[in-house]
Amino acid sequence: MYYIHKEINKPFKDGIELARELNNKIKNPSLMILLTSITKKDDIEELITGLKTHIDVSNLIGCTTAGEFSEKGYTKQNGVLLIAFDENCKVAIGHRKVEGNPIDVGSSLAEDVKEKLKIKYPKIDIDENFLGFVFHDWNADSENDVINGLAEKLSFPIIGGTAGDDLKFDKTYQIYQDKVLSGHVLLGVISHRKKFEILCGHGYEPTEYYARITKAERNIIYELNGKPAYDVYMDMISKVSGIPVNEIKRYTPYEFKNLDFTILYPLGVQDAYGNYRILFLNDVENGYLRFKHEVNEGTFLVLMKTTPEKTSESLSREISKLKDFKKPFIFIAECICREFIKNPKYSAELVSNDFEKWFSNKSYNLDIDNKNYVGFLCYGESIVKDILRFHNTLTFVGVAFESECSDDIDWKKALKYFEFSDEELDIILELMNSRLSARELLNRLNISQTKLYATLNHLEEKGIIKSHGNKPKMFYIDNLKEVLKKIHIELENQYQFKKEKREELLFHL
Repeated sequence: MYYIHKEINKPFKDGIELARELNNKIKNPSLMILLTSITKKDDIEELITGLKTHIDVSNLIGCTTAGEFSEKGYTKQNGVLLIAFDENCKVAIGHRKVEGNPIDVGSSLAEDVKEKLKIKYPKIDIDENFLGFVFHDWNADSENDVINGLAEKLSFPIIGGTAGDDLKFDKTYQIYQDKVLSGHVLLGVISHRKKFEILCGHGYEPTEYYARITKAERNIIYELNGKPAYDVYMDMISKVSGIPVNEIKRYTPYEFKNLDFTILYPLGVQDAYGNYRILFLNDVENGYLRFKHEVNEGTFLVLMKTTPEKTSESLSREISKLKDFKKPFIFIAECICREFIKNPKYSAELVSNDFEKWFSNKSYNLDIDNKNYVGFLCYGESIVKDILRFHNTLTFVGVAFESECSDDIDWKKALKYFEFSDEELDIILELMNSRLSARELLNRLNISQTKLYATLNHLEEKGIIKSHGNKPKMFYIDNLKEVLKKIHIELENQYQFKKEKREELLFHL
């Protein structure tokens, strides 16, 4: 895997430079994810045109964002984060216009991607180590149903987020190959040979205050505990924060403005496993609460709370659980609203000018130093993992991959200890991070065609390499570590057998 994070000044020219840099690291990347805070469609198209000069974009997906981040810091305007997976990953991508029943849209997209995988890789096991990346359009407003549709058809984890547009909430874009779309949902699926772990969290904790939904319709709550919903909600916030109800009422949310208390004290729902799902309050009208997603009568809502410290530490705490990863590559989709909490001085129209005064400690800064992960700021986060399957806000989701093989290993020298012939060794080195045809191997290696085919057949018979397709047949190594483990055991057994035979002969002399 490889990523590039930089600011874009001249889209076409910078696109060419991005492609050249990537091409020097990964010749034929499989899945590529392009995330950008460029908001003009024409500029995004120019950037992609530049990329196409040196790389194939047939497996490119992505979206516009509210910002990108890496160890280099944040880019919130005209930034690009390009992530590329090595060519030995199995990959398929698809997209659907979000119209009609969004659950059906998700199901149709899942079936499309499954079919593409089966066609490209006839011998594939659909339950192998797959991972999906999903990107939504903000204005489609149907992420949760789309996620349910995907989860009904696919058995592997999925993460992703909703496209952003620098907090304008006007028009967001999805990137599919060389097209810049709107109103679509995208899905990219890879089978990665390294282990990975899904991450998710939010930094909120439940308070002692809760209320039951006694009257609701779809995403609108009219009553809590038999009383006007907003009155009950404000009373709960006042009891926890000590802020008078009349003061809280001055900051009533409307049209994605004045979200101070929506962000600091959201309502949450506890599931059967003890996890809290955060509900995002869009606005308040005539005393009732309009949420981003549907709610059901009879559900108990819990008032949640957080601090800048808890919000900032929640991601670090989740990453610290990765005990079995030596050097993880971590990709994160994080809600833009978390940045307001981590840095109360963050300037945004979503919160009031008084937002900072709700914090007792005003010395917080954006958490941009010493990042050991990359990602983007989004308008909502999607996750499918085991029993979890929903789209949320005010949270983060992500995935940690075990990094590729260490760069400081001299592979040619190290692999000689596994007793490969020179021809076998040359082929294995070429296939470690590539899927190549016999013709491509001939062009790269100083070997005759006869010797090449004989060696390829021998390596495939021993299970060291695999192949798929026809005309041309593509050769690859599915799991280098497992291959080397198997050879190591075989060599150990051979040495033990020979040792016993030598000892037997010496005993009879």
